[in-house]
Amino acid sequence: MAIAQEAASQRFRTAPVGRPDQTAPVIRPGVFRPGPLVEDVERLSRPGVVLSDEDIINVLVKYFHAYIYPGSEAHAVPLGDISELFWRFCGMWWEGTRDTPADLGLRDSTGYALRMLADLPKTGHIFRSIAGRPAMPTGLADGYVGLGLGTGTGVLLLAASLQARRHGAGRFDLLGVEYDTLVAERTGLLLDRLGVGRVVAADARDAQAYIDMVDGPITFVANETIPGMNQRMQSEHFSAIHGALFEAAAARLRETLFFPEGLVAVEPKTDASVVLSRQNRFQVPKYYRNVNVFPRAIIIEGRLTALTRLGKDFPRLIPPQVRRFLPRRW
Repeated sequence: MAIAQEAASQRFRTAPVGRPDQTAPVIRPGVFRPGPLVEDVERLSRPGVVLSDEDIINVLVKYFHAYIYPGSEAHAVPLGDISELFWRFCGMWWEGTRDTPADLGLRDSTGYALRMLADLPKTGHIFRSIAGRPAMPTGLADGYVGLGLGTGTGVLLLAASLQARRHGAGRFDLLGVEYDTLVAERTGLLLDRLGVGRVVAADARDAQAYIDMVDGPITFVANETIPGMNQRMQSEHFSAIHGALFEAAAARLRETLFFPEGLVAVEPKTDASVVLSRQNRFQVPKYYRNVNVFPRAIIIEGRLTALTRLGKDFPRLIPPQVRRFLPRRW
């Protein structure tokens, strides 16, 4: 969800020391696999096809390009073109840059949404945890229903579509809920082109937003509105969104898979930890709601993982001179 855009712009407008070699490929050339994004998605949707980290990083950089240039998902875009666009986007947060979001056909809010996607290692880890899930708790013969709350670029809904297809869902219905109408429109366009799902412009904190949106039990929910490590839990709407969802549809969430599976937040003065999970509807306990608690770890792929360790398997796919200049969403 795009919120507090002016504050967000200032929060992220920090320039790394030095400047990158902007001719450098954003992923290692030996890792890049030529071909259209639509073909990658179709291949990785097949049950039994191995989903590697290399596959995922290719999907992410091609999706990034297609988000800015809708239509490119159907064409083989060279790595050089993807890298040039990536550097132009990242450069918008460096002091003295000449590019603005409008120069890339974006509004400020869509640029903010893209920062999560451009944090390639962390987004790759999250994408793998969803698309590569080895087993489902229930059969999917009757269908698969997924929600992306604060859906942003929709990349986690793409991961959910792979999860559904790879586990043989007879049909799937994926819906993104996004507060920012500009982001919802841009994301909905790309997801529709990829045959993934649809996006509605609505406030995910409002329980009424979920009335009649989807039918039947909900298979999967992604909520990517996790604050950064240096931000208070209250700075984003993570808990408020989950609270509204459970208020509206608790009976349909009994066997739902969630991203994140759980979140650990810390009160730094006492070093007390609180766990937000489906058991407490992802709510900060009442005692800690009036103090500052900060996210420190999430449960992902069944393991407790510090936010500093999120994405640890993916840096090897990205040249060292690129890694230090990537956006840091978390």
